[in-house]
Amino acid sequence: MGCCCACLPNRRAVGETVPERVRGVSLLISLGFLIVAFALGYWQLVAAADLLQRSTNPRIVEEDRRIIRGEILDRNGEVLASSEHVGEIVQRNYPYPPLAHVVGYASTRHGKAGLEAAFDPILRGSQGTDWESTLRNALLPTERQGSDIVLTIDLRLQRIADEVLGDRSGAIVALDVGTGEVLALASHPSFDPNTLDERWEQLAADPSRPFVNRALDGQYVPGSVFKIITAGAALDLGIAQPDERHRHEGDLIVEGFRIRNTNHPQLTELTFAEEFAWSCNPAFALTGLSLGFGEHIDFNKFGPPQAYVWEPRDVTASVDRFREYADRFGIGKPVPFDLATAAGRISSGDTMTAVGLASTAFGQGDLQVTPLQMALVAATVPNGGHMPVPYLVSESRGPDGHVSVRRTGPPGRQVIRSTTASQLNQMMKLSVETAYARPAQIPGIAVGGKTGTAEVGQSGTPHAWFVGYAPADRSGVAVAVIMENRGSGTEFAAPAGQRVLEAAMRLGY
Repeated sequence: MGCCCACLPNRRAVGETVPERVRGVSLLISLGFLIVAFALGYWQLVAAADLLQRSTNPRIVEEDRRIIRGEILDRNGEVLASSEHVGEIVQRNYPYPPLAHVVGYASTRHGKAGLEAAFDPILRGSQGTDWESTLRNALLPTERQGSDIVLTIDLRLQRIADEVLGDRSGAIVALDVGTGEVLALASHPSFDPNTLDERWEQLAADPSRPFVNRALDGQYVPGSVFKIITAGAALDLGIAQPDERHRHEGDLIVEGFRIRNTNHPQLTELTFAEEFAWSCNPAFALTGLSLGFGEHIDFNKFGPPQAYVWEPRDVTASVDRFREYADRFGIGKPVPFDLATAAGRISSGDTMTAVGLASTAFGQGDLQVTPLQMALVAATVPNGGHMPVPYLVSESRGPDGHVSVRRTGPPGRQVIRSTTASQLNQMMKLSVETAYARPAQIPGIAVGGKTGTAEVGQSGTPHAWFVGYAPADRSGVAVAVIMENRGSGTEFAAPAGQRVLEAAMRLGY
């Protein structure tokens, strides 16, 4: 039987392709092993610590049910958070729920927030405050006991801050001018961390946003309290003097935008200090426009009753100066702090028109600030132009009560010259003594302050602001108050600030 050679397989061809296929398969297998080895190495060596610490890690969740977390205490030893046994489970307890935005919560279902999250390694004992605690917790994890942390918060002052805010949305920050210690930090509405698991869905859907820490993350248009920064820039640059008297009856028109002179109808002759105390928008719009010209500001242009029409000029240098001083005062960047903070902003874009600069200089425009930022602005004035660095946690203590870590505020920075701060201090005292901030007066104590009624749109009720400090002749306590959509800063925020400052003085600060 014959056969056709063409039907026979080509043995040479088969012999040549098999090794190539083997090499290809081997290469794929080797590459697969390399990928697996790299992934294992990454997850075990690089990302292991992060994975182990995640609140969703079943091991961590199970550990948290048995760990006796350290207590969180106020500066006087009042308990703000503690652990208690409920059967075999350890449960967290919060004796003063309104401080939830500071203390936070530790939940096996919803994770951790606030200082419970920020200082979790210390509180849960995985980062011991001494080598004996660290070793004991590593060898005997089922008996782990965390370390306590002590806050700068004074619960007595905190209660006052919460009381004056009441059921209105807003925030109050009070801090030690000299040290940066935060004495009170209130944010309303708040929530009860003791019932967090049961009410989570309701709280998360609440349109009033109770989870938002308004003192740190709330970003608001500041209104006239921002004039502290504009005035500080003008005084520091030497283009305005507090006691120079001039006549002022007219409005200001900038490229067709009219800024009305309505805040001091009883005064037609006044000083720059009085323009500040009576919160004159045209005067501060002109101040902002003039920051980069290197010329003394001529406020006499406001003398005639008819409006002063600003002559258009290139405001690039003034915008740069304005941004420089806003940046010096910390606007537009997060405050270094024990909890995360919002940055605020100077403007919504990289450029600013003359109209934008004019309105921003008196506290409107696209400005956004946080209450913590404005408390620090206030603290800078009586502190010789030096802005303190705020902090919340002053020390940690091991389970045996031994203080192993004691913290103080890091060095602050010089924002304006001490002579400028002294001038600004006198202007803020004048505001409390004679003008819109009078409701902040404390009998027998010199108080510096500034009110703001911040417009939030044509249909919205303005935010009420007050920032100030007492006493004005030494480093005492600074406060910032924001009441959302409340109206007049003089009528609502200044009395609230007065109560907090008066309580602080009574407590010996």
